[in-house]
Amino acid sequence: MIIQESRIRTKSGANAIARHVLHGPKNEAVRVMAGSDWWLHDAMREAKRENLTYGLRHIAFNPAEPMTDDQLAEFAGRICHEFYADPEHITLVIHQKDGSTHGHLLLPEWQQDHILDSRFSWIRLEKLARLEEIRLGHALVAGRHDRSIAKALRQKGKVHEAELIAALAPAQPADKPRATYTSQAHRTAERQGLDLPKLKQLVASLWNQSDGLKSFRATLTEHGLTMREGDRKETRPGAHIIETSDGVLVGSFTRLTKVRMAEFRKLLAKEQSAEHEKPKLDIRSTRVPVRMTAENDQTEILSAPASPPARKREPKRIHLPHGNKAIDALRRRQMEDVDRPAAMPHTPPKPLYPLIISAEEARLRRRIRLAIQDQQAILDQRAPEADWAPLKREEMLAKWRKALTPYQKQLRSSFARYHRAKKEWKQADESRWHRITGRAGKLEKVCQQLLLEFLEILRFVVQALLHIVGLRSTPPEPVRSILTEQDRPVLEEFRKQYDAEFSAMADPEKLEPWLQHRFDRLVQARADRIRQWDKAHQPEKERARQEIARLRSKLSVPAGLRNTMGIAQPKPAMGPSP
Repeated sequence: MIIQESRIRTKSGANAIARHVLHGPKNEAVRVMAGSDWWLHDAMREAKRENLTYGLRHIAFNPAEPMTDDQLAEFAGRICHEFYADPEHITLVIHQKDGSTHGHLLLPEWQQDHILDSRFSWIRLEKLARLEEIRLGHALVAGRHDRSIAKALRQKGKVHEAELIAALAPAQPADKPRATYTSQAHRTAERQGLDLPKLKQLVASLWNQSDGLKSFRATLTEHGLTMREGDRKETRPGAHIIETSDGVLVGSFTRLTKVRMAEFRKLLAKEQSAEHEKPKLDIRSTRVPVRMTAENDQTEILSAPASPPARKREPKRIHLPHGNKAIDALRRRQMEDVDRPAAMPHTPPKPLYPLIISAEEARLRRRIRLAIQDQQAILDQRAPEADWAPLKREEMLAKWRKALTPYQKQLRSSFARYHRAKKEWKQADESRWHRITGRAGKLEKVCQQLLLEFLEILRFVVQALLHIVGLRSTPPEPVRSILTEQDRPVLEEFRKQYDAEFSAMADPEKLEPWLQHRFDRLVQARADRIRQWDKAHQPEKERARQEIARLRSKLSVPAGLRNTMGIAQPKPAMGPSP
């Protein structure tokens, strides 16, 4: 789902946004779910009365997969709840275009007694869109704030949703998705009779088909487009824009073609160097001057008088480099070793004549070689984890500490609330007046409820610890908001079972030895698995080794052929020179 937000200035009025949202001539159908034209103008009047810069907030959401009108209306209600807007004073319009639907939500900036919340609005809108996609089972759409959204969801205990959204974040910040043009630019282009999405596809296809900036500029000219340097040279040096022949802006080159600015600057430098490069000399157009004399002049046209012969220069003296005594001694020893007999590896003599065998024998030998290759593959097998990179202690421990930090904060915060409530209860229980008025009993119930919440947070944090260090395959179950006394025995039993993990998470001094011990266990477990794998496959490898020896013996020359073939005499070993 793609979601966009724009704020309408009070001085602009509500006429333009009302025409676009409530009428929309390019839409197949317009369904007004709530609000009206009169209501938008009234919201603008209230904003002007309160002296606000912005009067309306326009939120457009376009799902990638079909959604019903009821689902779009429910999503609009979640947006109102997120920004503390009154759902009774909204304008919600559903547009249908090309068979798909999208929604337009208009919220007044003045909410009767406060201004509409706008802190981190883009990130919060993307969070709502990702959660809605997860809830409906739609494919997740990557956004620019996926890491921040995942961090916020982890703090709220929604670990499963956070992991799904964190997987969308790219490895490099420069790879984050970005919009090619703004919604305001889209509206402006529509009023001028241009279709920005089609122009964007055209520019992208022309860039993919071109082999450089020169050919790309030529193809742009054929389609009535031009590329030039942007107007903001001081703030964005090297940025180029693409516009129509009438001067209407289409968009930035890097945004339309998805080319990084660093790579585009290299292309510009290459283009400029090619323009200023000197033309290469064509040797076919050169002429060698020939000095004509009376003896070789066949046309009786004498050339210019010969120039005096050049003065002969004495050859320069060649200065030999100073020799290195150690290198000279090494070369002398190498020359002395030439006369010594060399220990050459013994190679079996080759037959004088090629071994003549039948076609059936050749096929049999080929099958034997293939069988040897299969057995050799068995010998070359290694444990699956043997080729893995060794575990790095400091990196692994740092990663674990970073992942466990928010859970530790959550556990300490819950324990602080319980400890504070317990202290207040004890003080009230010591007062006779508080016991008579019932305040002590109320504080005791609050303390017991906070104890249940603390045990639930403890369960969640310990499961997160086990999942992070690899002792639990699934993420922790989300924190339950409603707890009763029936849940107490199970939570108490869980606390007793994982008392060591609880102590490690509660005390930072105990957490470090626990993580060190866990890392040592990981390394030892990997070594044990490799050793067990080698031990389990040792008989198979031994059988493969014996089978290779048996098959290679069959490839040797038969004894009968060996007696009838002439064997070449081996060459004498290198000896002293005569």
